Amino acid sequence: MKKFLVMLTIAATLFGFGCGGKKCVFNSQTTPAIYEATFVESSNSGEVMVKASGIGCSIEQATEEAKKTAIWFVLEGGDKPILKNQNEKLKAAGLEAQMYANTAKYIRWTSDIKSKTKDGGKTKLTYIFKVDAAMLTQELAAAEIITTEDELGEQLGLPTISVFADKGGDSAKIAVTVLQEYLQDNSYEVYKQAQSDKVNSLVSKLSALEGGETDPQHDLALSLGTDIYAKVSMLSQNGSVGTKATVTIEVYETASGKMLGSTTGYSAERRADPNALVQEAVNDASMKVLSQIKKEWMEMSKKGKPFKVTVLASAANGSAVDEAVYGSLKALSQRPIKRQAGGKSTFSYIIYIKDIQNAYELFQAVKKSYNGPGTLEKVSDSGSFLVFKAAGDGEIELTIE
Repeated sequence: MKKFLVMLTIAATLFGFGCGGKKCVFNSQTTPAIYEATFVESSNSGEVMVKASGIGCSIEQATEEAKKTAIWFVLEGGDKPILKNQNEKLKAAGLEAQMYANTAKYIRWTSDIKSKTKDGGKTKLTYIFKVDAAMLTQELAAAEIITTEDELGEQLGLPTISVFADKGGDSAKIAVTVLQEYLQDNSYEVYKQAQSDKVNSLVSKLSALEGGETDPQHDLALSLGTDIYAKVSMLSQNGSVGTKATVTIEVYETASGKMLGSTTGYSAERRADPNALVQEAVNDASMKVLSQIKKEWMEMSKKGKPFKVTVLASAANGSAVDEAVYGSLKALSQRPIKRQAGGKSTFSYIIYIKDIQNAYELFQAVKKSYNGPGTLEKVSDSGSFLVFKAAGDGEIELTIE
């Protein structure tokens, strides 16, 4: 009996040394035990694929921890998280705990185990998850922790957007369609270019008059009257495994031509339908572009929305009309006005104004305070582009000087 007890004691001692003399302690916190995750792709406008790791005392525990890590990544990690600042993160702490406790509600798909290792006596597993980012966003918005695009649109009015294929042929055209659908899914008003759409002749003349290198896509966006326009370029490359698609999206203010953001998205390299690779690359870039647009538009709501204003006058009274209009515009804006090149009787300005939603309202405000030669008459108002003339002060003719 003593011999049996001695052997049992030795076996227990050896087992203790084999485990490092420590009992495996599972993570008792609501937050993930580790924060190891990377973005894979945006599978569609509402779901995100994330490669995430978790650690636990068993496979079941490590798997659940990996799911928590994936949800954390969508909420707070990565370069475009749902929770944008520390204030939102603090407000969301209680709701986040509930989300981590109910991961199955937000995980739409789980891959096979991608890697399995031992870490300090615990099991570490890595998976790829498809996370329902749209549901997480909706619940945070319902709790008044964040503002959704719909709410932003009600408060500020979301910008209208036109999307153009820049480089890449038919693949770029497919990418344009995917991006348009993504923007529409997020409540933005998208102007789809038709075959019949062309640059307005007035816009063409004004662009030539202002000099410099003209951008036909900028001019078409002005003609369509959209607040913002995007250029989409596609590139496909053949590798050792298959084909990889790369999309570059550049976003601009239409009124000023200022770039608001630029991003690049990639597909995985594999043998697949080229259209599927294009869609994958666009989905990768779309979340970043959407975040850039939202950030810039919210900034515009604080500092003022951009308008391009062009005034036509007679050569005899051009200087007096210019001075009077400039004075009216300056009274409406708290920011400096940018004057663009023009002739002796044509004048263009870029102005940022708060609390005026469209070019027609701007014209009414300028007309009310104008005290120069002639009477102001509207020639064209389209989105954030306004053209008017000072009638009755002599013959007005738009010519390229």
